[in-house]
Amino acid sequence: MGQWLTGRRLAGVGALGYVLGVSIENQEVLSAPNLSSSAAEIRANYADPAFGTITATAGTLALIAFVLLAAALVTYLRERADGSEPWPTIALLGGIASPTIAASGLAADAILVAGTGGIGDDLTRSLFHVQVLTRMIAGPFLALFLIGVGISALRSRALPRMLCWYALATALPLLLAPIAAFNQEHSLEVIVSVVYAANALWVFLVGMWLVLADGLDPVPFVRRAAFLLLAIAAGSIGLALVAAPRGTGQFFAWVLRPEPLAAFAGGVYIGSATAYALSLPYSARQVRGLVAGAVVLSVSVFIVTLAHTDQFDFDRLQAIMWLILFAAFSLVTIGLLAFDRDSGERSGRGGSAEPLPGWLRGAFGAVAVFGAALALFLWIHPGGLTEPSPFALPPLGGGFAGSWVALLATVCGWAAARNRLDESRPASYLLCLLPAGALIAGLRTIDQLDPAGAAIAYLAVLAVLAAVGGAAIARTPRGKAA
Repeated sequence: MGQWLTGRRLAGVGALGYVLGVSIENQEVLSAPNLSSSAAEIRANYADPAFGTITATAGTLALIAFVLLAAALVTYLRERADGSEPWPTIALLGGIASPTIAASGLAADAILVAGTGGIGDDLTRSLFHVQVLTRMIAGPFLALFLIGVGISALRSRALPRMLCWYALATALPLLLAPIAAFNQEHSLEVIVSVVYAANALWVFLVGMWLVLADGLDPVPFVRRAAFLLLAIAAGSIGLALVAAPRGTGQFFAWVLRPEPLAAFAGGVYIGSATAYALSLPYSARQVRGLVAGAVVLSVSVFIVTLAHTDQFDFDRLQAIMWLILFAAFSLVTIGLLAFDRDSGERSGRGGSAEPLPGWLRGAFGAVAVFGAALALFLWIHPGGLTEPSPFALPPLGGGFAGSWVALLATVCGWAAARNRLDESRPASYLLCLLPAGALIAGLRTIDQLDPAGAAIAYLAVLAVLAAVGGAAIARTPRGKAA
């Protein structure tokens, strides 16, 4: 671990941590009050102190992660730049000053989270204004960070030129952010918010490049970035769904009911995220099944979403991002399945390999056949399994569950068809971890599983699948990184 976590990758970890933090912090940004909002509207925004505590904590962690990004990235730039250049120092000053100023706004936010009921109208609005205005005042210092990084990296070629010019382009409007603070016009406030969103995208792209791109060609980099994005996004959402299955109306793309179904979604999120994360270092040939499974998952979820758009509130950022991410992920995974090849595959020399043990190929094949049948049934008639199931399956939730079953069936079917022991470990990860995640979710909501016979059968099937997957992991060799 110490050899992998270089200064460059430490900066990337800080960048991705920042993006994750601000994503959680700004879940309700589209419905959030603005500088012209009344005290009543501000109080309504802070009506749920538990949710406010989560977002405020995420914002605090995001600022800490940004300081880590700034310090580690400047160190990386100094290693690549001429020692006499001032740009890395300018970047460091801006990278520390910006989150420091924003932290004072978080202090005001914390007072509001603690309880607006006992705070007068004038003080409520003043505290909220501090929280918004400090972010605008921090804009020029963030611009200094971007300018310092952009110019230093352009001169030293420490970052791709596209990312350097992106940083400089984003910095220009941030220099004017205090104008919005002093004028307190809603239109200028919206522009500042858009620029901050563009900056978050830049931080995300830089983080992915710093963590993954060292020595990789473009297509393998895109594949690993897709796997890492799936691991981060699915893992964080999954943890929230398992921990608070009744709170989907606040942090999920739609209100997912009943609670055991929401927990199931969280469990399969966590299991699949872990499987894809463990498969990050493997070669294109070894993870081709995972890519095929991601195509089936993303395309089917996108289609199910379009068939049930009435269930989504597109005034919320979560619903909009759900649609955008699954549309984009569908295109990316289809492209990877078509173009991501190892050199041996491109030349037609795949080589011979030890076949799977008979029991393992049979297990993969059985999961593929029964999983495909179950997924098709859930897509066509999700409510048809409500009676034998230990929890209800509404049309959207049932179709969503079918997509995750189809992911497992596709990956296992690919492994069975390929019949190569050296390619089967990623499939083994998924066969073990996805049911294990669903099993944990089932135990989390076991008091709501009914009838008892169906609950016992459901949990037993998940336990058997996880055990078979664990045995498969023990039997399969570790793949070679590529």
